[in-house]
Amino acid sequence: MSDSEPTSLRILVTGCAGRVGSAACADLIGAGHHVIGIDIREPDDDPPFDFRLCDLTQEGAIEPHLQGIDAVLHLAAIPAPRLGTPPAIFDLNCSGTFRLFQACADTDVHHVVVASSINAIGYFFGTVPFELDYLPADEDHPKSTSDAYSFSKQITEDIGAYFARREQISNACLRFGAGLAPLAELRLRMGEGLRSARALVEQLVAQTEDEARSEIHRMRSTYDEARRGRTFEGEHRSTLPHAEQRLMSMRQNYFSFVELGEACRAMRLALTTAFEGHHTLFVVDRRNSLALPAQLLARLLYADVAPRCELLGNQALVDWRRATDLLSFDSQISATQVMEP
Repeated sequence: MSDSEPTSLRILVTGCAGRVGSAACADLIGAGHHVIGIDIREPDDDPPFDFRLCDLTQEGAIEPHLQGIDAVLHLAAIPAPRLGTPPAIFDLNCSGTFRLFQACADTDVHHVVVASSINAIGYFFGTVPFELDYLPADEDHPKSTSDAYSFSKQITEDIGAYFARREQISNACLRFGAGLAPLAELRLRMGEGLRSARALVEQLVAQTEDEARSEIHRMRSTYDEARRGRTFEGEHRSTLPHAEQRLMSMRQNYFSFVELGEACRAMRLALTTAFEGHHTLFVVDRRNSLALPAQLLARLLYADVAPRCELLGNQALVDWRRATDLLSFDSQISATQVMEP
């Protein structure tokens, strides 16, 4: 893509029938772009775009849909470990992504935006727990994936880097934070959980340092035991009370947050911004999901992780700045709005 290209683009969206895909298509159409959507199943409602059935895992299936396309938004994927077998996850998330990029190279499409995941590091779903090297976590943090989904996102990013080197396909792999639903839905689904997790942190702060450390060690040990038992693959359930489970889950997601509309805006910016090469970007709100001092969260819940820099205010514990620098993306919706009654 170049700065001289027209404002209105022809954009192919894979996985257009999914929750995120349908929202992304609506956002792009609202911004005046022409959308062609492909999926292995038809959308639930009559789509306001050119819809086509396509299975990315089939040889030669994608090329006919790339004719005249300016950019691709690749969202087709199995989005969690328990939603598919490891081979099925690899087939779609990895092989399907490689086939898509190869087809783009063969048809001279040179701008691709891919949904990666905040889980590409392997910290949340992994069956082999490990601790972070530093805070705030950034896109260069080493990966240690031990579940098929997170591994597939690690490979997805490697595929993007490969095709940038080999075929000069400019691409961005977007690591979305937790949330990914409209604000009204998040208030119903997550509001109480956020409030209870924040209250639990405040209870821990009121304890002595030794008492709080002991409690957090207990929660982490129980949470990690469930992960080793492959809880996210549907085999073993955590025995933690709901509030403690929520707090540990938020910890493993770095207390990150992004609302769906804001994620869609980030995707649109990535599709319409001219850049070269491969870029992996965290797409998160610059504020942590509990709206608490970042130093407090780091000291209390990541006691063995050294901050790389001074943690200021209620900043996020993942680094949002690369998306801001490359795409001028800055989320306008925070988790504080989700916590409002």
